[in-house]
Amino acid sequence: MIFLLLVVAGNAQRTYSVKNLQQISGEDLNLYYQKAMNLERTGETLALAGAAAGLIGILGGATLNDDCSSGGRGIMRITAATLMAGGVAVAIIGFTMYITGISRIERIRKVQFSNSLQMEVIPGGFYCSHPQSSPTGITLRISF
Repeated sequence: MIFLLLVVAGNAQRTYSVKNLQQISGEDLNLYYQKAMNLERTGETLALAGAAAGLIGILGGATLNDDCSSGGRGIMRITAATLMAGGVAVAIIGFTMYITGISRIERIRKVQFSNSLQMEVIPGGFYCSHPQSSPTGITLRISF
C-alpha cells in the first residue's frame, strides 16, 4: 500500500516538473492549473475543518469531569478523543494538500510567464563614471 502511494506521488511530481510543464500545450497547462487550484482549495477546507473538529474535541474533553461512574461520560470521552485525533489527522492532511497545491500553482505560473514578453521601466538604470553621478531619466528593458 505504501509503495503504491510512493509511485503515485512520484508520478505527480514528474507531471508537475518544470521540464514537463514547458513541453505541454497551453490547454494542458490550464488543465493542470485548475487541478492545482482545486487541490489548494480542498486542502484549505480540510485543514480548517480538521482544526475545528480538533478544537471541538478539546473543548468537549475539557468540559468532562473525572467521574467515571456514569456510562454516558465514557461515550462522551471516546467521542472527544476521536474528534481530537481525527481533527488533527485531517488538519495535517489538509495542510499538506494546501502546500502541495500552492507549490504546483507557483511552478505553473513560472512556466506561463516565462514565455511572455516582459517590460520593465526602471529609474536611472546606468551609472556615469566620469561625473560620478547617476543621470536622471528612465531605462526601458524589454525581454522576450
